[in-house]
Amino acid sequence: MVAGALVRPQWQGRDVSGRSRPHSGWYPAAVYRSGDLACVTHFTTRWPANTIAFHPTLPLVAIGTGAYDGGWAYEGELLLLNLSTGTTVSVLTYPREVRQVTWGNPQTLDLVLAIPCDEDEQRFGTTSLACSIQRDDWDRATTAMLRMPYGETPVPDGPRTDLALAATIIERLCRQRGLNWKVRRGVWAVDSLPDGRIIAALEGVRLESWSPAAEEPLWRLPTDGAGCQVNVLPDGRTALAVTQTARRFEDRRWTIDPSVVAQVDLDTGAVETIHEPAWPAIVVSRADGWWALRGTEHTGQATPEEITLRSPDGAPAATVSLGRYDLFNHFFDIRYAPDLPFLQGRADKPWQDKWVVAVDVPEGSVRRLFPLEWDASRAGHLFGGCGAYLDDRSGPALVHTGAVHDGAGLLPGKAFVVRRAYPTGELQWVFTADHQATALDADGDFVYVTFNSGELVLLRAEDGAVQARQELRVNGHRVVPLSLVRLSPGRLAIGTLDGRVLVCSLAASPDLASDQE
Repeated sequence: MVAGALVRPQWQGRDVSGRSRPHSGWYPAAVYRSGDLACVTHFTTRWPANTIAFHPTLPLVAIGTGAYDGGWAYEGELLLLNLSTGTTVSVLTYPREVRQVTWGNPQTLDLVLAIPCDEDEQRFGTTSLACSIQRDDWDRATTAMLRMPYGETPVPDGPRTDLALAATIIERLCRQRGLNWKVRRGVWAVDSLPDGRIIAALEGVRLESWSPAAEEPLWRLPTDGAGCQVNVLPDGRTALAVTQTARRFEDRRWTIDPSVVAQVDLDTGAVETIHEPAWPAIVVSRADGWWALRGTEHTGQATPEEITLRSPDGAPAATVSLGRYDLFNHFFDIRYAPDLPFLQGRADKPWQDKWVVAVDVPEGSVRRLFPLEWDASRAGHLFGGCGAYLDDRSGPALVHTGAVHDGAGLLPGKAFVVRRAYPTGELQWVFTADHQATALDADGDFVYVTFNSGELVLLRAEDGAVQARQELRVNGHRVVPLSLVRLSPGRLAIGTLDGRVLVCSLAASPDLASDQE
């Protein structure tokens, strides 16, 4: 059995973690057959797994999960997985981080848990507490059947799991069985090229190029950090690839390096030009090749409020002030846009009363187009998202995603896909969902949307009616899509949280997805 974490569904310019409750969690766990390493059970947990222990006689696994919340509590679960049925039960009455589990004998489970909260550390002199629980009904476990504490005693804080050692063990097991194990995570961007190739940006890879029939990439550009965005320029031969390193704690404060924007030759993978903004940034582009850099830093360092316009050849043009950006409110990535679209809020509170604006080139004048909120009576606080411009029988329009903010988190039905007339913003239709959209593409007939629940939905472009919807699965196991692009009629490429690039045939339902990587 293997359990752990992939990547957080967030990068410096965007967050896609919004799910309504209850949801299954982000942290994967899976059971594999020892002979051929085929996956037989796959599920996710609400907190990262810290420890795993197989029962000595029963088809049962104890899994301890949890983490510090960063400000007060140590939360997690003790899960019991029935290997015969594939079902899991969370057996603690209240959330507690579980750091170590060991079966002392068939009836006894030895645990090391974290203290409940910060104030307990002074009382116990440690953050770890040990206890033993004896029961004869572990194979009949029920939800919340264990009410802690069970005679907990302080123990020294032990070492955490050695992730490098765990990876070495997995790699050796795969090699012994003739399998090639690769570490791949978080495909944040995919795009297609006129010759049928697919390009992708992901964690640890600035950009890579695939032929749909190949088992290995034609070329790959490794990088520190993550490949976050890809914009193919109008010539079809070059692309802008945005990379970003992770935030780190240094000199008693959090800091982050500037983004790097590389112009890449798509035939050879050679980096032609490097653009280095002074801060973390996203790229916003329009169909004719003009693009702009918008600073995204907003947590303690200098907070850039300006965007820099770039001509199709990368030369800097005007600099325009649009106000502060944050990754929850202002992300607005629109494919095929005739203008450079942005979200702009109030000068004093940039997250409020956001408008869709267009920045004209080359002079940089700003045109307010329409409020992001289309329902004045609701007066909601809306978050931005991804989208596409289209011009069909109903006229020019933006189809974009987003969500309605609530202090309790994302509520059911408060994520949306909406079609707005362009450039006036009149509502044409709206589709609501329980979970946040991660990617969108469109053509003259359909809008294709993926959600972080693992679902792909096809909407009619004209009226938003649901044409089809399907949970994405590979070999029977659910995957979480992060990125999407149309390849041809009836075919999509989808990048996933676990590092896959899928080629999906819409005629192949119910299986839908074939695994490219």
